[in-house]
Amino acid sequence: MFQRITKVRKFAARFRVETLEPLEPRLVFNAGEILFIRGADRSGGFLETQTDFFFTEQLAAIDNNQTFAGNHGWATLATTLRDAGYTVSQAVEPLEAGAPQTGQTTGRALDLAQLNLSRFKAVVFASNNASYSNAQVDTLESYVRNGGSALFISDANFGSSWADGPNSDQPFLQRFGVGVYQDNGTYALSRNSGDFLVPAHPIFAGVNSFDGEGVSPFFVSNPNVQGVTVTLLAKAKQQVRLNTPPFGDRQIGNTRDARTGDASLFVANAGQGRVAGHFDRNTFFNAGGAGTDITRLDNQRFAVNLFDWLSRRNEAAPADQSPPRVVPKTFDIDAKRATFESNESLRTNTTRSRVTLTNLTTGLALSAGDWSLSASKRVVSVVFNLVLPAGRYRVTLGQGSVRDLAGNNLVQPASLEFFSLPGDANRDRRVDARDLVLLARGLGSVTGVNWRSGDFNLDGRVDSNDVRILMGQWGLVLN
Repeated sequence: MFQRITKVRKFAARFRVETLEPLEPRLVFNAGEILFIRGADRSGGFLETQTDFFFTEQLAAIDNNQTFAGNHGWATLATTLRDAGYTVSQAVEPLEAGAPQTGQTTGRALDLAQLNLSRFKAVVFASNNASYSNAQVDTLESYVRNGGSALFISDANFGSSWADGPNSDQPFLQRFGVGVYQDNGTYALSRNSGDFLVPAHPIFAGVNSFDGEGVSPFFVSNPNVQGVTVTLLAKAKQQVRLNTPPFGDRQIGNTRDARTGDASLFVANAGQGRVAGHFDRNTFFNAGGAGTDITRLDNQRFAVNLFDWLSRRNEAAPADQSPPRVVPKTFDIDAKRATFESNESLRTNTTRSRVTLTNLTTGLALSAGDWSLSASKRVVSVVFNLVLPAGRYRVTLGQGSVRDLAGNNLVQPASLEFFSLPGDANRDRRVDARDLVLLARGLGSVTGVNWRSGDFNLDGRVDSNDVRILMGQWGLVLN
């Protein structure tokens, strides 16, 4: 690698990655957006370089399209995913406070909450090496358990010591009962050798072998995390390097033979979401990449399968069995309309018999001919065919009055209370001089009029009829 510094130096000036940069999908059909998290500029490569360019180049960026021998770019992986219908984006950990102008940096954590993770099908903790707080870990765990997915890949050259990469991933993985080792070992996993522990898993569809160089396998640290089921898909081989004391120089851990329970690939279901861990970044390098690359063996097919599983690409969506939830919103006096809002789209066919409208002042129900019911998208509307007489009213959407697109009926009733008081222009529940002033200002108008301007019968004009309405209610106070 050191011999090639001059060869690639001309690329260094343009090798700059900014926070959250979308790369356009090449297909009309979009399978969803994948977010890759990269370490801060100059925060990687401590094992193999002492130059600023390679401190960053070692971080496996999705816009690094270098193909020199020993490169660490993931641009081909990004292209592969775009060709499969995905959108890919990258967020870069910012430099630490007081970072040097040149030389290695340590970076600092991204604000995951500001990234709005819910918009992504999966988040890849790729070359991250910063320390994340419990609040940041909470954000990621909530995202996963509510239906998101996360992929973890660690490497010694993702940081400034042997422990930076795994230490950055570990707080997240711990929430799902998984641990990660330091970087050690070079090998391939193959179906024929029995390395696939669950050979029928969809990630292995059409895959006979994949490999890595300088790998960081995983292990189950806690099999009893509530709502989490971990499955080891491919065994670990050779020796693993522990990420626990005692440490040597640059926090290098001791090694031991790989055991049953160590894995080069794991997946987990966590709540409604998914988590996966892959043992090596090199599997996905551009052609000519260090140790191996995405063109070798079945690495490219493996990559697509891995992201398809994380995003549930080829799986039928589970049947929606959850009833819609509806909340009251507003009563619009000018539109003579009471509205409710649903948490999901609704069918347009409704059941009027499950709706009740009551004049709370008289205790009487409104006549069926006085109102209509409709649903459109996420809004339910009750429209009145007349200006309601003075009084307090309640409209209740009962069980089965509306249903979602899957046919699930409303289960929890929702009620909206409101009032009507003809003559009360400012809607303060009393008819007095303030309303007379508003009426006087609008008197004679035939355009742009509304209730507040004195159009109490809502016929589109303010005239003597509205004066009679106001005077007929003069002094009335509605409690």
